[in-house]
Amino acid sequence: MVHKAKFDNEKNTLDGEGKTVKDPYWVDALAQGLQVLHVFDNERCALTLSEIASKLGWNRTKPYRFLHTLEKLGYLARDDAGRGFRLTSLSMQLGFSYLNSIPLVELAQPLLDKLRTKVGASTNLAILERDETVFIAQARTKLPTTINLHVGSRLSAYATSSGRILLAHLPEHQVIEMLEAQPLTAWTSKSVTDPAQFLQILRTARKQGYVLNDGEFQEGIRSVAAPVFDARGVVIAGVNTAATSFVFSDEKLDQIREALRETADELSRAMGYRPDPQAHPSDRRKFGRAGQRP
Repeated sequence: MVHKAKFDNEKNTLDGEGKTVKDPYWVDALAQGLQVLHVFDNERCALTLSEIASKLGWNRTKPYRFLHTLEKLGYLARDDAGRGFRLTSLSMQLGFSYLNSIPLVELAQPLLDKLRTKVGASTNLAILERDETVFIAQARTKLPTTINLHVGSRLSAYATSSGRILLAHLPEHQVIEMLEAQPLTAWTSKSVTDPAQFLQILRTARKQGYVLNDGEFQEGIRSVAAPVFDARGVVIAGVNTAATSFVFSDEKLDQIREALRETADELSRAMGYRPDPQAHPSDRRKFGRAGQRP
């Protein structure tokens, strides 16, 4: 089911006595319409009414009015067969309007392009939204790849290198609360599912200024990420690059890590970040907290 737990949690609030009650300003119809839009991803171009209902955990008839309204407004369209629904450019306009408002994306793109050339693999810029990594810019390699990411993709922050470097700069009690709300999932045989071990990975990532994900999200794929700081010393994004373990061999990892950290540092400087000149180089990436978007 898509985002159902998140929507269910958000519609509740605490009253003056600390009891959980429904938020009086919450609009169920609007939230459910947005849930319908969240169903669509890059795996399928179009979804039928039955498929949408199944993904949302609704009965087959419930999504119809929402789909009809979104189609009338121009956010959805029918596929060629007339049975499936797909997103239109009007839906995408909402996301692009957001991206165009972020100077970070404009500053990052040439740096991502340069990093792609250096490491010979696709590069990405991601932010943290609650427990998900959202990719907001990228430079893709022209070579065939099994890594299917695009701008707007959302992945588990726990499983990805970008997500982990962002989580590493949150207060640890906040990460613990997130882990209690959503236990770690094993994506591959290498995935870390023990909370204590996961927290140690984050502590190490924060200390060394980067994190390596070696096949924990996708078998045979290595991904490295480093943090991007703003002028306040807050981590606002993560730069990452990913490729097969053949491309990112053990012999090349040091070179890739250094190129990645140089890119993250350059982007941080462009965002106004200035590390403490008195700090030891290994400590200069410790300052600040990962910023989350509401």
